[in-house]
Amino acid sequence: MNTTYIFIDESGKPEIYSARGINLVEAWTATKYLVFAAVRTYDHLDLQRKVQHFKLSLLNNPVFSTIFSPAYALDAFHATKDYWPIQEQMCRFILTLDIKIDVVVVEKLKCYPALKENPERLYGVMAWQLLKNLAHQTDSTEIIFSRKDSKLKLREQLETEVERIRLDYIEKHPGLNTDFTLSYQHNPHYTHAGLQIADYIAHAVFKHFEQGKSELLEIVLPKIWKIHDICNKKYFTKSNLLWLSENGSMDSIRIIQ
Repeated sequence: MNTTYIFIDESGKPEIYSARGINLVEAWTATKYLVFAAVRTYDHLDLQRKVQHFKLSLLNNPVFSTIFSPAYALDAFHATKDYWPIQEQMCRFILTLDIKIDVVVVEKLKCYPALKENPERLYGVMAWQLLKNLAHQTDSTEIIFSRKDSKLKLREQLETEVERIRLDYIEKHPGLNTDFTLSYQHNPHYTHAGLQIADYIAHAVFKHFEQGKSELLEIVLPKIWKIHDICNKKYFTKSNLLWLSENGSMDSIRIIQ
């Protein structure tokens, strides 16, 4: 059976309001943006092997001998915890992989009120916006979410919301192929290389939009198929030959000659 494996991770938090109704974004205690990254592969075992081999090559590289001390363990790649030399090497390694990458960027304060007030629904709706053109391309699709929590209720809420949006999408697109199987999994990011790559991509895009820091995104950008700034209705695709503007914005696209 022709199977696509889609690994999804996010950077930033979906919460906007506190339990007391305080706008956490405006209070600077919650992120302005939420970023979802999807990494697609047809051979997840080969991807796992390649990332494991790359990790071992770093561990055996004398250049990094001063980094790998008892206080630091490269058990799995994690963008927010890895040192800069590892981040840089990982991003350059991603360019060599046979994968496809899509990203959705959410400016949270521009969402519909119903989404602002329900983080679980916001997560589910935006996750499907990322998945809607990716999940119907092969006979079988396995979607693996990177989830730190193991609460059954939260997992069920996410799947219910994604399925609701998916079925509505199918109803509005009658010519879409519906003869396929679709399954959901929820695993910690360290359990698979695909989730670790999605973590790195989400982090790189998030740093660009949230903080104007584009060093990692500049490296991995050639590998990203599409970035959808969904609330601002902007698409940045490989066909545009993206280039980042000096002020850290993607608003001004310059074509690479």
